[in-house]
Amino acid sequence: MVKYIKSSYLFGLAGGVLCLIAFWILYGIGLEPIDFTLFFGCIITPVFVFIGMKSYRDNYGKGEMVFAQGMTVGFVIYSILAFVTALGIAVFLQLDQEIFLNHKAEKIAWLQGQESYISENVSQEAFQNALAENEKMSISDIALDVFLKIFMLELFFTIIISIILKRTKN
Repeated sequence: MVKYIKSSYLFGLAGGVLCLIAFWILYGIGLEPIDFTLFFGCIITPVFVFIGMKSYRDNYGKGEMVFAQGMTVGFVIYSILAFVTALGIAVFLQLDQEIFLNHKAEKIAWLQGQESYISENVSQEAFQNALAENEKMSISDIALDVFLKIFMLELFFTIIISIILKRTKN
């Protein structure tokens, strides 16, 4: 397991740092930084997973890599990337509460705009519960949301990349 971590942790760290740089750039240009950073993270993570798996195959696997090795390397990369991104966003939100309050207000406003749709298709009680949960939103909720969204989506991409890069010598 050590060789998988050793061969891939830098790719996860680099991707996480890149996501945090994107967060501040997006905030600086006036876009909603949390949602756009999440989108950015989901776009760049497969690139880092691909490069990391190829690096493992070429440098540690002597040109060979089975599916399970690719999945393990990919798991290490996207786990670290998701953790660094979520932790960094949580720290940034603690330092600048205005970003958090704006994000929370936007989510509540969007939900209130969907009241009739939710009430008609689900129930008024479901809308009230969702609204109450959004009003109780905390920074740790946002960090957990970012982590889980990147983590779950990238599992799918890692499977595909592992199949593509799988190589064994006959």
